Amino acid sequence: MILALELSGPSSTVALGSPSGVLERDFSGERGRALIAEVDALVQEAGMDKVAIRGILVGRGPGSYTGLRIACAAARTLGHALGIPVGGVGSFPAAALDAPVGSQVHIVLDAYRGEVYHAVYARSEGGVEERQGPRLLARPDLEGALPPEASILGDPELTPEGAHHFADLVAPRATGLIQLALEQGVEWDGQGVEDLGDPTPLYLRAAAFRPAAK
Repeated sequence: MILALELSGPSSTVALGSPSGVLERDFSGERGRALIAEVDALVQEAGMDKVAIRGILVGRGPGSYTGLRIACAAARTLGHALGIPVGGVGSFPAAALDAPVGSQVHIVLDAYRGEVYHAVYARSEGGVEERQGPRLLARPDLEGALPPEASILGDPELTPEGAHHFADLVAPRATGLIQLALEQGVEWDGQGVEDLGDPTPLYLRAAAFRPAAK
């Protein structure tokens, strides 16, 4: 059985997968305050015990700095407590699973400070193939990265007028992490989880901190 945590975007979700199917709980709006409680509720819903979990997946972003820190820390803590492997999975390719099969999708997410996160994926029946990994661009440079026929997943306010958007929100889900992991050879018994990415946030730049007032 595999547990997945995804808190990088507007949808906070946890999922539990086994050969018999995948269960998911959405606790958007609660973020980390309800994460462990949601994991416990999900395990109970599945009629299982935490010791049946054989591997943990965590969405490592890019995305919300707070959500990523909470999810990655919780995943590592649970993995250590249960003595099971933990692997990081890209949140952008998980979001790209929402793209139409046969399309190439440009993901655009506000990175603030006049910058955007940008990545490109090809969506096929077999899953998602990375064409351009997540990167940080100045907003004026984004237009040159988007071909006229680009299919975009992201906020229309960030892209040139008239660009084609098939969805306005970059909203990866925990079920997507499981799907991607299985496509990369992960087994339900946890084999292959350690071969995924590090379970650490994918920060493309350092967080901005304001010094404490004296």
